[in-house]
Amino acid sequence: MSPRRLLLAAALLTTACSATPASQDQVATLESAAPPPASTAPASDRKGRPQLRLDTSDEEAQRFWTAYEDCLVAHGVKVNPVDQPGPAGPGRRLDQSGEPKSAYTACQGKLPLPPPELDDEINPRYAAQWNDNVRCLREHGLMVHVTEPGSWTYDDGDHPIPGNQDELEKSCLLEAFGAKK
Repeated sequence: MSPRRLLLAAALLTTACSATPASQDQVATLESAAPPPASTAPASDRKGRPQLRLDTSDEEAQRFWTAYEDCLVAHGVKVNPVDQPGPAGPGRRLDQSGEPKSAYTACQGKLPLPPPELDDEINPRYAAQWNDNVRCLREHGLMVHVTEPGSWTYDDGDHPIPGNQDELEKSCLLEAFGAKK
């Protein structure tokens, strides 16, 4: 999976799994699905890496990502000042240059894998399910459209954004990718 898609999947998962105070008392569970098809990526690229799930909590995902980032910093990746803008909100921001390459090689085993359902390299239905996800979002009032499998953007125009967008994203993601199909 490309680094851009991996980051997108992580961001999507983090956004999709955010909980509001009203929903914290409820725990979402998924029925077990059939095992994913064999990966086209070499097994050595996946072996031993932490595997995220569609129902991974924000806290659990953050632990995996923090361990990966800690490894990168320990191997020489620079940390940018916290006051620089970034997509993940407050906290540590690592240099995005991809240097030193040796750090990324050394820390590859700690890089979290996206949920198998969200990995376009092993889910043959990924593009169709992504379209189902966006269709679900639209049906629930979030006026977005697919830009490519794994990405969406807001429609042109002045459309209201539902106050429960995080819940909608999680619900539609689970419906499109988590339900038995």
